[in-house]
Amino acid sequence: MSAMLRRALASCLVFILAACSALAPKPLPPEVSVAAVEVRSVGVFEQRFEILLRVTNPNAFALTIEALEFDLEVNGQPFARGLSPLPTPLGATAETEVVIEAVTRSDDLIRQLGTLARGQLKQGVPYRLRGRVKTDKSPRWLPFEHAGVYGAPRPPDGTI
Repeated sequence: MSAMLRRALASCLVFILAACSALAPKPLPPEVSVAAVEVRSVGVFEQRFEILLRVTNPNAFALTIEALEFDLEVNGQPFARGLSPLPTPLGATAETEVVIEAVTRSDDLIRQLGTLARGQLKQGVPYRLRGRVKTDKSPRWLPFEHAGVYGAPRPPDGTI
């Protein structure tokens, strides 16, 4: 085989591979929100929480979350950060819950308690969850962000 023919075949192969990768579906990042928070340990310098995250796959195909990391703000202030290195399968357009241990520093917790208004816990506390997810369907980390109110009262049945 001549050198010119080998170059032509190699060029064709590169174009075919590039075309195939363009056809592969690009995954949307999973939607992530806080479902529950439990105190695990309280120390002088830091506190550990178990945070239950609700993760929804908006894609029409299943994927596996290989890692998930996040920062949690509560009431506009940094509160905790966490990392889940455990693989979690997630079906197409399905939802699952992931438990992650998160850590907060004592000074962040004290700042949080100082910013809470009287009666705010009854009405719910605003939070913002920012992070990124690594899946088996993308070589890149996919960012996510969600804002909500944790502990907000639900309306009685039959009302909107």
